[in-house]
Amino acid sequence: MHKLGLIVIPGVDQWPYPLRALLFALCGVLFALLFASSDVFRSVDFDLMDTHGRMFATDMKFDDVVAIDVDEETIAQLQPKWGPWPYDRAVYAQAVQWLQKSGVRAIGFDILFAEGRSGDDAFAAAIDERVVLAAAALPYGFERDSTYRTQLTRKTWGGAPSEGVYPLTDLTLPRAQLSTRASLGVISVPVDGDGIVRRVPLVFSVYGRLAPSLGLALMQAGHGVPEIASNDGILSLGNRSWPVSPRAEAVLRFPSNLGGLRTVPFYHVVQAIAGEPALVPLGESLRGKIVLIGSSSAALGDYVQTPVGRQPGVKMQAMITQMLLSGQTLKPRAWAWEAALSASALLLILLLGHPRLQRYAALQWSAIPLVIVFIGIFAGAAISYTQSIGLLFAIVATVLTHLISVLYQQLQLYRHNQRLETEKRAALRADELKSQFLSHITHELRTPLTAIMGFNNINWHDSTLGRDHRMKNSEIVDRNCQHMLSLVNNLLDQAKLNAGQLSIQRHPDKLRTVVSDAIATVEPLLSGKPVKLRIDEVDVPEYLDIDAFRLRQILLNLLSNAIKFTDKGLISVVSAWHEGELTISVIDTGAGMPEQVLQRLFTAFQQADDSVAARHGGTGLGLTISRTLARLMGGDIKVHSAVGQGTVFTVTVAAPLAEAESTAQLEQTVAETGVNPILQGTVLLAEDMPDTRALLTRYLERFGLTVLQAENGEQAIEIALSQRPDVVLMDLEMPAVAGTEATRSLRMCGFSAPVLAITAYKREEDRQRALAAGCNDVIVKPVTRATLLAALSTALAPSASLRRDA
Repeated sequence: MHKLGLIVIPGVDQWPYPLRALLFALCGVLFALLFASSDVFRSVDFDLMDTHGRMFATDMKFDDVVAIDVDEETIAQLQPKWGPWPYDRAVYAQAVQWLQKSGVRAIGFDILFAEGRSGDDAFAAAIDERVVLAAAALPYGFERDSTYRTQLTRKTWGGAPSEGVYPLTDLTLPRAQLSTRASLGVISVPVDGDGIVRRVPLVFSVYGRLAPSLGLALMQAGHGVPEIASNDGILSLGNRSWPVSPRAEAVLRFPSNLGGLRTVPFYHVVQAIAGEPALVPLGESLRGKIVLIGSSSAALGDYVQTPVGRQPGVKMQAMITQMLLSGQTLKPRAWAWEAALSASALLLILLLGHPRLQRYAALQWSAIPLVIVFIGIFAGAAISYTQSIGLLFAIVATVLTHLISVLYQQLQLYRHNQRLETEKRAALRADELKSQFLSHITHELRTPLTAIMGFNNINWHDSTLGRDHRMKNSEIVDRNCQHMLSLVNNLLDQAKLNAGQLSIQRHPDKLRTVVSDAIATVEPLLSGKPVKLRIDEVDVPEYLDIDAFRLRQILLNLLSNAIKFTDKGLISVVSAWHEGELTISVIDTGAGMPEQVLQRLFTAFQQADDSVAARHGGTGLGLTISRTLARLMGGDIKVHSAVGQGTVFTVTVAAPLAEAESTAQLEQTVAETGVNPILQGTVLLAEDMPDTRALLTRYLERFGLTVLQAENGEQAIEIALSQRPDVVLMDLEMPAVAGTEATRSLRMCGFSAPVLAITAYKREEDRQRALAAGCNDVIVKPVTRATLLAALSTALAPSASLRRDA
């Protein structure tokens, strides 16, 4: 299970990277959405947009608009003649008349003439259709009389549509006396949440009437009420159009050369009117221009904050007008563009975080800067398509996704290091256990070997021993040989299990025979102990489909352990069968085991404690192998024990019903009935070891067979082709020519008699290699009399017979 934020997700390690990447991106986007609802996000988002706009700003030609500013110097210059601001409106009348004579295109005022003042008559008389007077929005409404509504109706551009325009609650109009011939333009501009102007409405709706902005009105001045249309985010005025928001707002693209706006002090106009020689060219320079008159004085002027700094209202209106004339606007922000940016940035960061690239540390450290550069390039491409775009969401989502990915990688690294540390400790412990095991197994192997060599030498060198004494010594030698073989088999079985090469071979067999054989094998281990062995069966069919050899191996291990740890009392073997499942319990009345011993009971190379190995011997592999064998047979081994209360091992294996095999088990018959086999025929024995050759020759002669001998593969080929024996016993590992090569050569020469391979290897691939070379069957060492007889009886089936000794 993995915790990622508040989400618990199982098995993320097993997910392919694309799915994990999708999860990281989803979490990053969700966290970014939560952050996007905060004021901090909006403020930073605006700052990024402004920075982005300044980075990609271009120059703009201010060829169409001129600002005439009643600035601080103008107020100082005109103070002696006209007095303090605001001036007598006769001054504006003179200015308007002079500008009209100079041939200006339109005259706009960023001054609200809402109240009556001295000089209004002269000012009203000077105003014509080229003059646009300012109207200002109010945040609250008034009870407006019919005179106001009549003036509003006359000065607006018709009825306002229900949508697609910027709604206003109320609008302050200039004096009706002044607006008889003048046009009307709204000078109010909304600000964003941080108080900065980035967009301007082009048309407004007030009391159901459509009012233009000052810039739009100046462009239309002198041409009457225009045809205006809004469709699919585009506002059209004559042959001009601008992309706008659903509320008719145009996003301003501020130029990089704000200083290019021509600004003329108002006192220069007054001096030009008075005939100042130096200012005579001023009138000509204004011909065809749109002129805006306003004030930038600190006390009387209005100011707005823009992405390019604080600007006086008159200059702001002049810049807006010029930007509209030049098409210097952007499309409003669109979710499709920002979604594409976020998706592209997320894809890039996830590609950089791919597991194949995680090995490059420099690339991982530079991932975020690379994505930021990519976002900048994408933003530049958006600007080239006149598209305004927000950048912060993409940056936040990408950074959060990268951090989540890095956090996941660190978690994986931590878990990997923890796993390595655990594996290191386990490996050190395993090495320690294996070292102890090697020391112990050396002792285990030397102990029976000492008895074998010792009693064999006694039988060999002491001529005074009687037959009975020699037989007892031979029994001791045989018992220790069996013990050594058991140790070696356990080691080989463990190696096979580790390599996954041990397989189960099921055949119909009698469970009663398997259990009885195991009991008979371990009975000598009781050594006079006051312990009884008992067998109980509950509804067990006569024949079951089982691997009798492996089941006997499990029982031998469990019974041997029970005898080791039971000094008196009873050991019971209880068998039961139900619906294809066989259960065998080995119950003893021994010392029992504590819980801490039970926890490591089935661990390879371990025993209850060191004293167990010292007192009872063993490799510490028996129970491990037994449980694995039981599981391979579709079952398991469970143990229940308590100190002083004995132990119960319960074996369960899959055991379907089976019928008796039609072919008699020859090896079992020989062992159980004492039948003396008499076979007929000639056998070629190819074996390079003299002792093994002598032993097998004795077995074969006792079977009644004629024996030919070969010391290597080359001799085996020569004798077989010349003497034509009835069967060949071929050791696979011989000098000069190996048994497999010798067999292959015989088959190529037309030799058709059975060839039985003899080998010490028990792996299935070794058996298949022998069969592929031309062998009919494989006998695995150590070769016993019974296994040899069974193999030869099959090979010599037409002439084989069984007779009792006379």
